Amino acid sequence: MPGCISEVEIPDTSDYGYEYFPIEKGRSWIYQSDSIVFYNSGQEVDTFRSYLKEEIGDIIKDIDGTEIHKVKRYFKRNESDPWTPIHTWTTSLRDNKALRTEENLKFIKMVFPIKENLNFDGNLYIDPEIRIEVQGEALEPYKVWKTRIEDIDTLIRFHDTDLACMMIHLVDDTTIVDRRRVYEFYGKGIGLVRKEMILVDTDSSKPDTPWENKILKGFIHTLQLLEYK
Repeated sequence: MPGCISEVEIPDTSDYGYEYFPIEKGRSWIYQSDSIVFYNSGQEVDTFRSYLKEEIGDIIKDIDGTEIHKVKRYFKRNESDPWTPIHTWTTSLRDNKALRTEENLKFIKMVFPIKENLNFDGNLYIDPEIRIEVQGEALEPYKVWKTRIEDIDTLIRFHDTDLACMMIHLVDDTTIVDRRRVYEFYGKGIGLVRKEMILVDTDSSKPDTPWENKILKGFIHTLQLLEYK
């Protein structure tokens, strides 16, 4: 009979906040997507409204056995249009982190346990110098991102009610030549409720002019949840 028996304590994760990031198979979300796109040195501005649907699909396993959930994405221009499949992204929970791969870019969306004013590197796997193309013009959207759980009780309007959400600050930075502001809002048992993005550039010729009057390229985008299951 052994003289010493050690016990491994299993931590209680029930209050870690995983309910902010539900990824069970069959879950789905429908969003309204609104964008304002600036290009051609700010001489042209296009506005778009469309609709996006995401569904959690089949599970695949990584080489270390981690379950990775497929995220099937669909698009339609008008509410009456049929859904058209556009992408399959992936998401997973690993090492107390919520991971999501979008267009081959892997983001850390949350870390657990959830705590107000918690800072983490949401773009750990992202090259900050990477460029994306917006209406034929290059934009560097991921510089100076500093992810932080800013608040866990922000009220967001959803179906004529005020829904308490966790607010995640991804970036809020302004220089003479660029403006970067991205926030995400998550509801318990729901997931992403709203996303707000301002990624715009100008030149240094009008430092005192309000940003809305000097944008040369980039976009402003809002994603708002309409329904989920």
